[in-house]
Amino acid sequence: MAPAVSTFDPATGDLARDAFQRNLRAHLAHGLDGILVAGSSGEASLLDCAERKQLTAWAREIVPAHQWLLTGTGSESTRLTISRCKDAAAAGADAALVIAPHYFLKRMSEAALLAHFTAVADASPIPVLLYNMPAYAHLVLSPELVHTMAQHANVIGMKDSAGNLPVLARYLEAQSDTFTVLTGNGGTAAGAVQLGARGAILAIALYAGPLVRAMMTDALAGRDAEAAAQQSMLVPLAAEIAAAFGPAGIKAAMDLVGLHGGAPRAPLLACDAEERARVEAVLRGAGVLAPA
Repeated sequence: MAPAVSTFDPATGDLARDAFQRNLRAHLAHGLDGILVAGSSGEASLLDCAERKQLTAWAREIVPAHQWLLTGTGSESTRLTISRCKDAAAAGADAALVIAPHYFLKRMSEAALLAHFTAVADASPIPVLLYNMPAYAHLVLSPELVHTMAQHANVIGMKDSAGNLPVLARYLEAQSDTFTVLTGNGGTAAGAVQLGARGAILAIALYAGPLVRAMMTDALAGRDAEAAAQQSMLVPLAAEIAAAFGPAGIKAAMDLVGLHGGAPRAPLLACDAEERARVEAVLRGAGVLAPA
């Protein structure tokens, strides 16, 4: 799946519907299986609640009923997270992706996180996926917490974007007929699938969709050597664009491949000329763009 960017009108800063929907059509045309809106690549922390709901509704117009539409609903408040889950359901999302609260980091104990995720799962009208994203949340969901939450009837899986394969292996011990582990790390996706992950939500799919689809098809079919070879070509796309520059780099890459990126929302700044040149060089090196 692709974690869609949120597109903004350059004049007003409001959401740009046409650009957003054109991107989604392109992602699905590349053979992807679904879309996540209001994730990290979608600048979720810079969107208000109405915008998350609007993006979900616009995405549902494009994403067929048989394909996945996920919405990021996490917030610092359990109450607000539940409200966002209800908004996502009303707008047509199939499931909610919930990142851990982290502003009061020192108080986010195992007990606090377990109480938060349980309350959200209890109240959400749509299924919930846990979201492990240490780069932004500055905490790691423990395997023990994941194992406990995997038993909840309304928790259907998790997205692990850390790229730490030994920890992922512990998460995978909780995988079952009702709980699916997805990777969100573009640099280790093939290895994650080899360990047992059932799929991926990858930022690199936003600007290298056909290559990512080919890698994941081989990985999920057990063609490990082929998947590993493709993975090696894609590692720089993850490390030197998405990880290095975040949404600004992702949007620059999308502009370069003919999709709609545009500027990120303030306080994020767009890539400068030097950064954009680096993004372009990485895309050319991976064969996404033809040699100059």
